[in-house]
Amino acid sequence: MRNKFTNRERKLLLYTSVFFFVLLTLWVVFAPNRGVFDLMKNRKKLENLQAENRRLKEENKTLQEEINRLQNDPAYLEEKARKEYGMLKKNEVLYIFKKKKDE
Repeated sequence: MRNKFTNRERKLLLYTSVFFFVLLTLWVVFAPNRGVFDLMKNRKKLENLQAENRRLKEENKTLQEEINRLQNDPAYLEEKARKEYGMLKKNEVLYIFKKKKDE
């Protein structure tokens, strides 16, 4: 039984196959907007966005709790007004004492 291809044709077929395999592999790895590197970059972006989303949700929850306290807790509202804005009650006087500097 005789071979269909000569040695030269087999080598040519092998080199051509290897060339196209390498080309295909490079395309899979480096393809713009589809390659492995873009996939890894997009996964990292997704992780960062998810972490930012979790942080913002937690911040929103904290702010909503403070809004609820300001709307429903008069003692908390009074405390905030006194500490942050220096507000006083009627007929109340605030004395501020400064510490002496060490000489």
